[in-house]
Amino acid sequence: MLKWGIIGTGNIAHVFAKALQISKSGELVAVGSRSVDTARKFAQEFNIKHCFASYSELLASEEIDVIYISTPHPQHYELALAAAKAKKHMLIEKPMAMNESQVRHIFQVAKANNTFVMEAYMYRCHPQTLKLVELIQSGLIGKVKLIRANFSFDGRPLSPTSRLWRNELGGGAILDIGGYPMSFARLIAGVANNSTAEGVSPTKIKATGYVQPDTQVDEWSNASIEFEGKITAQLFTGIFADTDSSVEVLGSEGILKVVNLWRPDLVQLGPVQIEHTEYGKETKIIPVELEETNLFVYEADAVADAIAQGQLECKYMNWQDTLSQVQAMDAWRKEIGLKYKEDRDN
Repeated sequence: MLKWGIIGTGNIAHVFAKALQISKSGELVAVGSRSVDTARKFAQEFNIKHCFASYSELLASEEIDVIYISTPHPQHYELALAAAKAKKHMLIEKPMAMNESQVRHIFQVAKANNTFVMEAYMYRCHPQTLKLVELIQSGLIGKVKLIRANFSFDGRPLSPTSRLWRNELGGGAILDIGGYPMSFARLIAGVANNSTAEGVSPTKIKATGYVQPDTQVDEWSNASIEFEGKITAQLFTGIFADTDSSVEVLGSEGILKVVNLWRPDLVQLGPVQIEHTEYGKETKIIPVELEETNLFVYEADAVADAIAQGQLECKYMNWQDTLSQVQAMDAWRKEIGLKYKEDRDN
């Protein structure tokens, strides 16, 4: 059983810690925070054996096999390098880092230290996504022509001090949740063109969006994307309103739609199922069988399986997939003039 340590104690860290309480492949043994009080509170909530008031102390612990990095985006890079040098395997929250240069360096150091790394696109590990991929590979909707994917929520009630609205903390819609529709479009294009469940790079990206002049973060953005095989995609992300966050794949013979792809563990967002519409006929519901309802358990188990097999990459989001992802995300940001300190440093 893998022994996990968590770096960061925010909302997503709580969600992942709950998953590790259920997982049969891993055990949460340590948490690290810059605040000793925060670390102790988190440790008490989840009955964690070790709590550390610094990230370096956690990384030095010999009782930890793998680290979950869940800090704000700009901190991922340095923490990943430190974890790799400490010979710790890593699951890094999305985005893995702020730009392509940082991601390439993480992989370079991880490879040199023989450490596993995965970017935490948890929905990629879920049976609903795997079933959708299987249906497309089967030719159910014919040749894929258009992919539509949205993800947005209303972040206006959050305090102006929230990382979501702060450029120095990697705020904005594209980096926070835009990676979901981008990674999905890339996955489906890869399946359609290569019959393999690995995301591919777009051949063209055009985008519009609104970067707030006071916060210098993007409030919303649309992207129109082209892939090889004459496949196009339409993406939308935003942090100013709750809107439809479904995905659709339109083929020559029909449509596949998933209402709740990103968080199938949250029933209030919609059922776990796939809608199939053959052109000119009524929509049919394709059920998805689940052995577990917690989305993040699938992710933790995928990490454990890969490490047990001696792999440095996970089949659901491998290193090339993440490189293609960050390249596409960099291009998307460039289209609307969204920049961060890390871009100027390179």
